[in-house]
This record gives sequence, structure tokens and C-alpha cells, in this order.
Amino acid sequence: MNDPDTSLWKKRWHFNFKELKDALDKSEKECFDLKRMNELIFALGSIAIAFLKIPTFFNKTRHVSESFSQSLLFTSFLESFRNSHHTVFLSGCGMYKNAYHNIRYALEFLVQSYYIDKKYPNDSFPTKVEALTRIENNYKYQGRRLVNKLRLCATLKKEIKKEYSKLSKKVHSTHKQFENTAYNFMDIDYHSVYVDCNEVTNIYKSMITVYDLFFLLIITIFPEIRQSLLENKEFMETIKTHNLTLSLRTLFD
Repeated sequence: MNDPDTSLWKKRWHFNFKELKDALDKSEKECFDLKRMNELIFALGSIAIAFLKIPTFFNKTRHVSESFSQSLLFTSFLESFRNSHHTVFLSGCGMYKNAYHNIRYALEFLVQSYYIDKKYPNDSFPTKVEALTRIENNYKYQGRRLVNKLRLCATLKKEIKKEYSKLSKKVHSTHKQFENTAYNFMDIDYHSVYVDCNEVTNIYKSMITVYDLFFLLIITIFPEIRQSLLENKEFMETIKTHNLTLSLRTLFD
């Protein structure tokens, strides 16, 4: 019995970096919402400027004051820069499930950080990290269960849990992933990555929701940045263009 021809399989198992670049080029040309996702990241820069304008942001030794440096939510703001860039890159390369996973992670560290900052407002950063470790390993403080413990209105909690459910389905949809993989491998013109602009749009919508919640919570914890943001025309235009309604409501309250 002759051995089967494995040439096609060898081709399929080899990752082609050019294919990844081609997908990114195609996404940039065809997926309009990829550009809009990038625009959202610029809003983070406005938040950074607003912090720098606070007279008490730096102490006498020119270090960041403890009210900011010891906050997990402030650290989650710094983390969001890296997380957002990764999400846009993954979306452009056709790695949509990974992008959803990134957004869900962003929502999770946002919720955890807000909860701990409110519960232990005067504790040091290392102590808060210890608290974070405890709740990460406690079933009662995971996902939507932790949302129920937040000191927020019922409507806002409902909005956060709704987004949690939506992202969890995207991240944990094993059967759909299996179906897609099987279909792709049966396709004679198999490619490692595909471009789906509809999926990019869905990721963009999830980013809007998480950004909106993030801005709302960070303004709630640090109301000192509100006036600076209101005076920042580029920031205000961005959140209006992308319809960040919760952020707008919080700024004008």
C-alpha cells in the first residue's frame, strides 16, 4: 500500500507570515471599523493628559501621588493602552476570538480593580494585589458574580453583566470554533487567517461598550479629571462620534 500524498498537509501546517500581513493589509482597506477602533485608543491619551493636569498628581519629589499610584483602577488605565493596541492588531490579522478574549480580559480587570479600590480605598498597592489574588481564586467573586457586589446602580450592573455574557459566548463557543476549523480545513484554498469585516464591526461594538464603562468608572473614582476632559474638544468629539453615552452622562452629571 502506497503512502498518502502529504504535500498539501505540509503546506497547511506551515505558518506563512506573509499571509498574516496580507490579511492585515486587506482589513485596513476593507474594514472601516478597524480604523474606528484605532480612534478609540486616542481617547486614552486624553485621559492621560487629564491626569497630568491635576495639581496634586505629582508629589513634592515629582513622583505620582499615592492616591493615584496605589489605585488598581489607575493601573488598569495603564494596562488598557497595551491591551487596546493588541486588540486592534488581532482584529486586523483575522484573529477574532483572541481579540474577544482581550476585550473580556479588559472588562474583567476593570471590574476587579473598581471593586477593590472601593472596598479598600486606603490600602497600599501590594495589599490590593493580594486582595486581587484572593478574589481571582474565589468562585464567588468571578465574572458576573463580582458585578453583583459592585457599588453601582442596578441598571449599570445589568449593562456590565450583559456584556460579560456576550463576550463569554464569543470566547467559550467551542462548538462554533470546531465547525469553523473543520470547514476551513476542508476548503481546498485553505488559509491560516481570514478577513471578516462583520466580525471586526462586532469587536468594535464590544470595545465601545467596555471603553464606555471604563471611562465612567475612572471618572467616578477620579472626579478631578472631569473638567479637563470637558474642555478637551478632541476627547469630547471622540466619545460623541463613537456614541459613548455612559461617559457623556457621567461627564455632565
